Amino acid sequence: MKYEEITDYSFLLDRDHYVYDYSETDSLDIFVKSRKHNCSCPQCQTESCHLHATYVRKIQDIPIRCKPTYLHVNVYKYECDNPECKTKVFTEPLSFAGASQVRTDALNTLILGMAMFMSNEGASNVLKLLGVTASNDTIQRLYDRIEFVDDQDIEAVGIDDVATKKGQTYATAIYDLKDHHMIALLDGRDGITLKEWLKNHKKIRVVARDRASAYAKAISEVLPECVQVADRFHLLQNLVGHLKDIFKKELPNEIFITNRRILDAPPEKISREKKADEKLMEQLHYDNSPPVDENGNPVEYDDSANDYNSKKYKQRAQNRKKNRN
Repeated sequence: MKYEEITDYSFLLDRDHYVYDYSETDSLDIFVKSRKHNCSCPQCQTESCHLHATYVRKIQDIPIRCKPTYLHVNVYKYECDNPECKTKVFTEPLSFAGASQVRTDALNTLILGMAMFMSNEGASNVLKLLGVTASNDTIQRLYDRIEFVDDQDIEAVGIDDVATKKGQTYATAIYDLKDHHMIALLDGRDGITLKEWLKNHKKIRVVARDRASAYAKAISEVLPECVQVADRFHLLQNLVGHLKDIFKKELPNEIFITNRRILDAPPEKISREKKADEKLMEQLHYDNSPPVDENGNPVEYDDSANDYNSKKYKQRAQNRKKNRN
């Protein structure tokens, strides 16, 4: 069967694979094929081009337009050309998904990244709105598969405390300063577990850490010749704090700026009150005399409907007085 490459969704793949078809209904299905027709044996590294069989793997990828997106990958199986190799048939590896994996590495990263900031159940509900089906147990299994590869020959590390449960449980995270990936996560932050870990890593020469005295003491006891430096975050924090002290001493409490010019003294206050128009005021007539009836007798205001001695009015009067005070 002849396959023709299309470039609509080629940005999803690496250079060794291409898209030859796609369909869009309730979900987006993208059909992928490998460019190469040879592969190295994972056991003996012998190059082979003898095709044994082919099959289709359905792998879920990051959703596009909030639709579930699936990659249908034509995967090749090859026969090893080395007669002495125990591996007779092997499958070509995929750069975007591991063996027997139903989700791409990019989708797993998205799921884990979202679950870091909320519960597994909350992440599952939000991912469902985006077009990703991942249950609570699925997210937990992804967490359980995370492994920290510890390098015994490492020479430069970064050490900092992290909260595994905010305000309650803390741990000590150790990073490789070369590529900044985590290599160890130790219980507590009192330096006891760090001291035991350092005993198995005698080649460390440089440690970037925060200002915790427990870490400094543990490093000095186990690796006295190790150079300890402050990490960039705390260096920047120290710099900002020092600049604040300088500004407090050098700058006045108040600065007055007018027309982009700093004034030596406060500006004069300008009254914004509008003066009354005298001509308009002369036209107005205020008569405060009481009204009169047809016979010219003053009309008294009848307020008998309101009983100011009642409980209701007395309570309102007390509330007004209380508010004024």
